[in-house]
Amino acid sequence: MLLHAMTLFNNSPEDWQRLDWQTLRDGGVALYWRQEYLADDVRWLAGQNYDIYNFDCERWRSEDEMYSDIGRVLRFSEWWGREWGHNADALDDCLTDLPIRDDGGAVLVLNRFNVYASGSGSALMHSGRTEAEVVLDVMAGACRFFLLNGKRFMVLVQTENPDIQIGSLGGRSPVWNRREWLNAKRKPESLKETS
Repeated sequence: MLLHAMTLFNNSPEDWQRLDWQTLRDGGVALYWRQEYLADDVRWLAGQNYDIYNFDCERWRSEDEMYSDIGRVLRFSEWWGREWGHNADALDDCLTDLPIRDDGGAVLVLNRFNVYASGSGSALMHSGRTEAEVVLDVMAGACRFFLLNGKRFMVLVQTENPDIQIGSLGGRSPVWNRREWLNAKRKPESLKETS
């Protein structure tokens, strides 16, 4: 049986309104503050045949715990971590081997990423970037890799810090999702009344 990659998009106004088109256009990594927006978008993506992989980043108290959890959830092969160790290069290789559906795609949902980013993920790497930024950069690279191969792969990053700052990923800075793009949309309701 001959398999065809999913047609990416048709460059039409209808496609431009799609969540997946907008996220991939902006680099494949989107930030979320409100849980309900994330839940809505995850439901929509699941309905479009995306495999959803959820992570609780609050549990990532060390580099090894983070890499082990990613490998467990994504079901990386047994050699993951043994032959090369847990590092960004091994993560890059394993992510690009992730099976992606031809009739949909794959989405990594990183819940409470701010806890990891301000904790163990705040460690500076040799590159001068934090561990959290390096991990997101590898994931952004996987987004581009899969697009080049006719596949859809995205990363949705939920944070409890509406002012989180993440440097460029793959040469691009991540952008807030379409409903929280304005700073005012990321203020708690109690603060909006006093503004």
